[in-house]
Amino acid sequence: MGKFKRIPVKDINAMRKILDDLPDKNLGKTREEAADLLNAHILKALEKGYTVKELADIMAQGNVVIPAPVIRAKVLPAKAAPRKREPRPRPETAKPVAAPPVTSHAQEETPAYYTPDIPDTEL
Repeated sequence: MGKFKRIPVKDINAMRKILDDLPDKNLGKTREEAADLLNAHILKALEKGYTVKELADIMAQGNVVIPAPVIRAKVLPAKAAPRKREPRPRPETAKPVAAPPVTSHAQEETPAYYTPDIPDTEL
């Protein structure tokens, strides 16, 4: 098996300083994050009568491009997004109840589990 190469501690400390001094590359925000940050202001503009499409156009002119569907998805659920209604159960129509068949007194006394013996000629 080969020997493991050792790294000097001074080189590790130098690399730590280099990595700590790197500039931040994540300077901007995503469209969704921008919509979340502007949420209250977008809601105020909607209350003033502007449509979501108009707001998307105004923001695009100000170099903040957030499409209308993203605004609807991120801002309007908190306010009042149109929701699908659950279908109401249909009221059951009153069906006429058939009168029970007239049974003779002899059949009423016969238990339900009893089946009379029928001769083969009647089958």
